[in-house]
Amino acid sequence: MKYPYIIIDNDQNSARTIQIALEDHNDYICTGIAKNEQEALDLILERKPRLVFLEPEVPGVQSSKTQYSLLSELTKYMTNLPEFVIITKTANYAIEGIRNSVLDYILKPLTKSDLTKTLHRFEKDFDEVMDNTLCFKSYGDYRFVNIDEVLYLKADNNTTDFIMSNGNKVEAFKTLKHFQNLLPDHFVRIHNSYIINTKYVSRIHFGKAKCAIKNTTDMIPFSKSYKTNVEEIKDTLAKNSFLYV
Repeated sequence: MKYPYIIIDNDQNSARTIQIALEDHNDYICTGIAKNEQEALDLILERKPRLVFLEPEVPGVQSSKTQYSLLSELTKYMTNLPEFVIITKTANYAIEGIRNSVLDYILKPLTKSDLTKTLHRFEKDFDEVMDNTLCFKSYGDYRFVNIDEVLYLKADNNTTDFIMSNGNKVEAFKTLKHFQNLLPDHFVRIHNSYIINTKYVSRIHFGKAKCAIKNTTDMIPFSKSYKTNVEEIKDTLAKNSFLYV
């Protein structure tokens, strides 16, 4: 299980402390750092982290400090909010934190021990039923798609095309590498230009080095450098098949 997280803090040393502490936890991936409420809102809607480390004293949109207004704003756009961990030098925001059901409240200076305990608490309480919605943001335009309807991803220079089961194409202004470790495990990279949803694989032709995808006539190529990934897809699909002849 991968846990993408973001940090909202205008104190560079504090943000770095969190990153260093989480480096030993391979399942946690930092997908962004915001220094104010507006940046934080954009990051959360775009990258949908599972965990957010929030310093409530970063500059807000409507006031000098964001405090918990970010959480209220997010409820306008998200059904399930990420878990929030408050990191600050004062206990003044603790009561309001309880009212907002934050996961944890840590006083600065941060210690690795404090953060490790928080991670264990997060994993213990984490809901395994993940939200399957992807959010694509472009100049204030938010588009939401179901991840289960994604057939495959195709690199297009510095952008990525999401090819959907209904034939539509959704463009994301991030590289393919950006999505590689953020998507569920059944999304597997098989080429420098392709990540496929293995739930839609209908055929693997090793002679032609291509995979057939359900709901489309497209044949997705795989390269020698990713052949091991394709072998694992084949083994998994064969193992789960009703009949193997």
